[in-house]
Amino acid sequence: MSRISEEIVSRFSSAQGQIWQTVSMTVSEAANQNMTFGDALTVATRTTDLFSELGSPRVVIQFAFANLPENPQLLLMSQETLVELASMNGSVPEEIDDNLVADNRPIFESLVQGLCLAIGNMLNEAVVTSGVSMRFQIVSLPPNLQRSDEVLRSSINLSSESVNGTVLWIMDNETAHLVLGVPLLEDDHSLASANPFESHGSQSKGAASPLDQSLEILMDIPLEISVELGRVKMLVKDVVELGSGSIVEIDKAAGEPVDVMVNGRLVARGEVVVIEDNFGVRITEILSPSERLMRLSEAA
Repeated sequence: MSRISEEIVSRFSSAQGQIWQTVSMTVSEAANQNMTFGDALTVATRTTDLFSELGSPRVVIQFAFANLPENPQLLLMSQETLVELASMNGSVPEEIDDNLVADNRPIFESLVQGLCLAIGNMLNEAVVTSGVSMRFQIVSLPPNLQRSDEVLRSSINLSSESVNGTVLWIMDNETAHLVLGVPLLEDDHSLASANPFESHGSQSKGAASPLDQSLEILMDIPLEISVELGRVKMLVKDVVELGSGSIVEIDKAAGEPVDVMVNGRLVARGEVVVIEDNFGVRITEILSPSERLMRLSEAA
């Protein structure tokens, strides 16, 4: 496979600020504290040079974009960064293993989600991942990265009140072109259009698209859906004085739509209805990606 051009490295470096600003917001919400990703340094690195550097166990988050399922990319965190993340609640972990990664899975999921949201905003397309895995192990490069002469490597600083670490983001040349929305004109890896998240080539009538196939993998995953009527901030003394019959005034006017939350994130609004003896919500509005990003920004 060809080397990564200086133009791609330069364009990717320019996009990093926008990408990691969005990631900072999504991870901050998941962690319930301000998490800042920044000062990204992007270089083209020979694949053979990675092996000597990545010999110790670390958090390995592997995933691919739905339109490039055979081209996984990696997010890597050191053992020290994992311990600092796990200690944010005040307790120091006794063992560093996959169980510790699982305990902090919401943070790692929000990291991947933030990348998808940021890239989707750049390309004005929905970006979906497939084949997501999270392990604590010695890094084993997936086949597409092993076959690459060079990979694109970004080193991003991660900081908060209790965390000071680094995230490595590693991808192949084709994935880098997808992220930037640039056609890859190289042998059999040519892209059919300037928008990488449009369908590649023609599909027979009735055939499932790569996006549909990737979504099928996620269909059995349970999600927690909640409906929020409103919120209010109260002093401790006021809460203590609450009793039967007390009225709490919330931050919504009568008749305003209620918020529909999926895994704690606002995705839609609706109106309350009564179905037989049960309450329900009729969806009246689905938030656009830009509106969801604005809500994340307000929460960060």
